Amino acid sequence: MNAPQTEEGWQALSVLEVCAAQLRMAQNTVIGLDFNAWRHASEVLDADVSAMSQLFPAIEAGITAAMNSSSNVSTAGN
Repeated sequence: MNAPQTEEGWQALSVLEVCAAQLRMAQNTVIGLDFNAWRHASEVLDADVSAMSQLFPAIEAGITAAMNSSSNVSTAGN
């Protein structure tokens, strides 16, 4: 389905699993991921920090959109 196709993709998935709870929030809305946590996790996991920095904006956009769309669905039912 959406499995990573490259070594860097697998590294990004590992970093994301570590950083999944490191969200930047404003008024109960996800506005992004914590880049400092992302970069630190990349270093600790021995991932390619340059590649992780390049992939971060796309991953952040996807996570932000998914989290906000799921929160909109859950609040619409109330």
